[in-house]
Amino acid sequence: MQIFVDADAVDYKLISICHKGDIVVSQDYGVAAMALGKNAYAIHQSGKWYTNENIDQMLMERHLNKKARRASGKKHLRGSRKRTAEDDEHFRESFEKMIHMAMDKEK
Repeated sequence: MQIFVDADAVDYKLISICHKGDIVVSQDYGVAAMALGKNAYAIHQSGKWYTNENIDQMLMERHLNKKARRASGKKHLRGSRKRTAEDDEHFRESFEKMIHMAMDKEK
């Protein structure tokens, strides 16, 4: 038996169990936008915070980049560079800051 699942099924499940004040870690702008829509927090694996102030621009840039790739016929872009210890430390600091902010808002 084969079961085919929509490519976004995991994303939708994640968002369906997401609640106000939760923190979602994702590199997907769409997932981040849905989390923000549920009054959750969202952070990229790089440590960059997704906010209501920056998500629209990020989604527009993603859309424009996708259009440019379609127009050029390129299917794959070069992958991202290997994570470093500095990347991990930056994420840890940013994530901890987000946790503290979220906890302060809960009070």
